[in-house]
Amino acid sequence: MLEEVKILRLAKYHIIALIVMPILLLGVFLFTVSTLYAEEDTLAEDVETSENEELVAELNKQIGDQHKKIDELAERISEHKQSIKKFQGQAASLRSQVYILDNQMAKTELDIEAKEEEVTVTELEIERVELEMVDGEESIEKQKDYLSAFIRLLDYYDDKDYLSVLLNNGSFSEFFDQVNNIEGIEEDLQKSLNRFQEMLEKLEDQKEELNDKRDKLSELLSKLEDERISLSAQVGTKQYLIRETSNSESRYQVLISNLKQEQLSANNAIAGMERQLRQELEKRGEEEKFNSFGEPALIWPTVSRRITSTYHDPDYPYRHLFEHSGLDVGIPTGTPIKAAEAGYVARVSIGTKWYGNYIMIIHNNNLATLYAHLNTVNVSTDQYVGRGQVIGGSGSTGFSSGPHLHFEVRSNGIPVNPLNYIR
Repeated sequence: MLEEVKILRLAKYHIIALIVMPILLLGVFLFTVSTLYAEEDTLAEDVETSENEELVAELNKQIGDQHKKIDELAERISEHKQSIKKFQGQAASLRSQVYILDNQMAKTELDIEAKEEEVTVTELEIERVELEMVDGEESIEKQKDYLSAFIRLLDYYDDKDYLSVLLNNGSFSEFFDQVNNIEGIEEDLQKSLNRFQEMLEKLEDQKEELNDKRDKLSELLSKLEDERISLSAQVGTKQYLIRETSNSESRYQVLISNLKQEQLSANNAIAGMERQLRQELEKRGEEEKFNSFGEPALIWPTVSRRITSTYHDPDYPYRHLFEHSGLDVGIPTGTPIKAAEAGYVARVSIGTKWYGNYIMIIHNNNLATLYAHLNTVNVSTDQYVGRGQVIGGSGSTGFSSGPHLHFEVRSNGIPVNPLNYIR
């Protein structure tokens, strides 16, 4: 009799458990879902009300102010450009030349100031992106926690098949409510996954933007240094003019006349000598090393690529007198100068008025390169050099306003744009 009572009690408890457990499970389920939605709402609020937002807004204001300064500087730079153009069209005189140089110096000083403002803008933009990345990374971590909770809940229900869920529910309506809730969780999980993927993609875009900003900053700093070298050269040119003419218009006209004659004589001598040497080398036949050279492929003659004056540079101080026939590379005195291509040293001249100390090397395909204003020379006429071989050191000899390399490329004896030939 006692055994029967025990069995009946156990059966009664078992029935109660079957009824209560599904209710408890459903309660836990609904609590978990509500918690997840609360976490999602909190996440959204956190993203919207980031503590870095005020800092980003302040940075945007500073960036806007900097752009206004840059626009103002651009207007002043434009005014100096117009003044330079106006005086370049007038008759050559010491007064107009000094005026051109003064305006070029003022323009370059403004260019430097504008570049410095651009550097500041880029630094602020980098700071802004870094703050936005911090926010993005924090949002991603919160979203990870949110997704983990979703997945744990789904794992729990994946352990149960629909038949056991049905048997553990008191009615079909309760079963379908629970099934619908599970499907709702899966749908929300997919939305969260999509949101998570968007956050990751946005973070990658921000990282790429940050790298672009850093590259831009490096480029701006390099250009800033170029502008400072250019300003130094312009100051040197003005000082050279004042020193050579003693502020005398008549002496200026004599100086310009002599420089024109010097340039013309140098060009004629170089072109004539090159033609003669090529003919002589070709006559020597296959045993001559020069005739075995292949197609020229020029490299940069210096480590630095800071071009202070381009070929036919519109800002060249003496453009109304003669065109700039090569590239000027701003480098300190004594910087190694390399042969741009293997070739035959056709001429080494020391102490000329126009090019100062210079070297001319002839190459195949009727190309020649010329390296002027050198401080030192390491080669001699009638020798061969290899591509990249150091042939001298930079300087400021001849008609030069400061240390630099004047580099020319000549095709059939005529100066051409070196940038069209350098690799």
